[in-house]
Amino acid sequence: MILALLLSPRPNLAVETVPDGTMISGAERDRWFEEVRERQKGIIGVSATVVQRKRDPLLKNEAVSRGTVSFRKPASLRWEVESPERCIVVMDGRTVTTYYPKRKEAERRDMQDDFAARAALGLFESGISASLPELERRFHVDLFRSDNQVILRLIPRSKMLSRAVASIRIQEDPGEGSPRRIVVEGARGDRTETTFSGVTLNPDFPPDTFALRLGPEVRVTETGGPDRNRNDGH
Repeated sequence: MILALLLSPRPNLAVETVPDGTMISGAERDRWFEEVRERQKGIIGVSATVVQRKRDPLLKNEAVSRGTVSFRKPASLRWEVESPERCIVVMDGRTVTTYYPKRKEAERRDMQDDFAARAALGLFESGISASLPELERRFHVDLFRSDNQVILRLIPRSKMLSRAVASIRIQEDPGEGSPRRIVVEGARGDRTETTFSGVTLNPDFPPDTFALRLGPEVRVTETGGPDRNRNDGH
């Protein structure tokens, strides 16, 4: 569920100015995680409308993108950006394909060569449905309550990930326990905020939701090997 990682190739983000709220600890924190895990049992897919805002101290204006996301376990994800430029990103656990219909261009990357994509998909799959001990192996985990909302804060333990990501904050829906807002922060002054609306659990996906068929007119650039630029109709 850590979608902000997926949508931000270099999530180096500024420190939040809003306090996290009152810390939840001890038995109350353990109980919250167990309740969320129970609510999420049986959830194998999700779809939502997404708005993402990125701020960079070197740029005058923030970048805003709008679109939809669909995810189905174990490793199928489709993100369609409608604005500012139409773009479709599909992950299947092996490759990441990014398609720009207007340009008739696409890029296909091997996920084994893409640390950010692998980390994002892994986090998206497990998210807060992971057990607390499992999360704590990868992150320093804190839980807060602020204005009737629960905020989960994750700080990476991995030196590799912490070079890019300082912290991830997930604001939860108090009823469903599903994310409504994710903020990824880092050390270079950037900030990415992703908000979700119209969340549907276990939707009935059309058969071709996670397939991206490109016509012969589309130029596909493949990375992960020498001289792999070609036109691809598959």
